[in-house]
Amino acid sequence: MRYAAYRHGKKIGETAASNWLHIVPWGMFSLMKHVKEKYGNPPVFITENGMDDANSRFSRLENVLQDDKRIQYHNDYMSNLLDAIKKEGCNIQGYFVWSLLDNWEWNSGYTVRFGLYYIDYNNNLTRIPKASVEWFTQVLARNRKTAAVV
Repeated sequence: MRYAAYRHGKKIGETAASNWLHIVPWGMFSLMKHVKEKYGNPPVFITENGMDDANSRFSRLENVLQDDKRIQYHNDYMSNLLDAIKKEGCNIQGYFVWSLLDNWEWNSGYTVRFGLYYIDYNNNLTRIPKASVEWFTQVLARNRKTAAVV
């Protein structure tokens, strides 16, 4: 299995705010299938999955809080994980979002935001839920019985 962000000189998937982060949800399905076949289907926990948005002090808060791209990202990745479970029998036991809160990123400082909660760095670190928080709340409520798996 070959891992690359480009195929035949063309970028695979859309890029998030960080140029190293390519959005390729079908790759998660392929990876889980590969892990199952190569390693005998061990339990898998996705411990950090997410995408970042650019952080600009000129952005309007309403726009920052409406993180539709992040919602689509997690929807697409979790759909591919669910397909890996249902269609391939992959033993996926958990999925954790990166990250709950906006924070300082090692290579990017405060220029990007990964969190489900917006952190107002200029107002006592106030935490404000983004639209993705409500989306996850609804997904988990709809799927209470399978939430531990998805």
